[in-house]
Amino acid sequence: MTKIDLFLGSDIGLWSLEQVAHESIRRVFTFDSTIAKMATQYGIEVIPKNANLMLFDPSDIGFSIHYPRIFHPPLLKKYQKIFNLHPGYLPWGRGYYPVFWAIWEQTPAGATLHEINERIDEGAIVAQQKVEQFPYDTGGSLFERVREAEKELFIEFWPKILAGDELPSQLQHDIGTYHSKKEFYEIKRNCNWKELDGKSLIRLIRALSFSGYTGLEIRLGDRPFDVHLNNMMPYEEGGK
Repeated sequence: MTKIDLFLGSDIGLWSLEQVAHESIRRVFTFDSTIAKMATQYGIEVIPKNANLMLFDPSDIGFSIHYPRIFHPPLLKKYQKIFNLHPGYLPWGRGYYPVFWAIWEQTPAGATLHEINERIDEGAIVAQQKVEQFPYDTGGSLFERVREAEKELFIEFWPKILAGDELPSQLQHDIGTYHSKKEFYEIKRNCNWKELDGKSLIRLIRALSFSGYTGLEIRLGDRPFDVHLNNMMPYEEGGK
């Protein structure tokens, strides 16, 4: 059985740790205190620091799930392979907040398991699930379905990675999209929304509507507001 180093973040990182045989995990890299606590309880070594800056004896394989750091070349060279679970349908949605960009730019949404290389989210694709979009989707509702697709990919491919199976992969083609965190916040906070047509403005508001977060940030006079959509009909009654 292959020993694996996990690089984890967010709620799906916590979920993944609950799914695996803990004796198969050599160490966990995470900045998340809840993930760190759970890994410690399972007797797994935890490194709560940037993996790029650490000296350590690596496992053969790494697996990243929403780890909030870019993997630098020296770190990549430590491993035979590092896999990444990404909440975007690559090659669309490289970089930050792919669910937002899928709605705003009207590009495909989904989840991708891919190998990590030196370019952000451009490694060879092992498997993908496309997630259908609906005209009433918000960033939050689409994110929930993308998250389920990520979980399904993890459940399907984790045993194969653990067994040391050679997983076929395909290089990405040249088309696609990439966006930085800076680009996201520029639109969210500084968009010239008054120049958008009605449909585009509603689509932008939908894309930025996510429970627990501010939506489109605007100013009316000298007062700041945020604009988001609340679904008045539960999805189980009103549709998908």
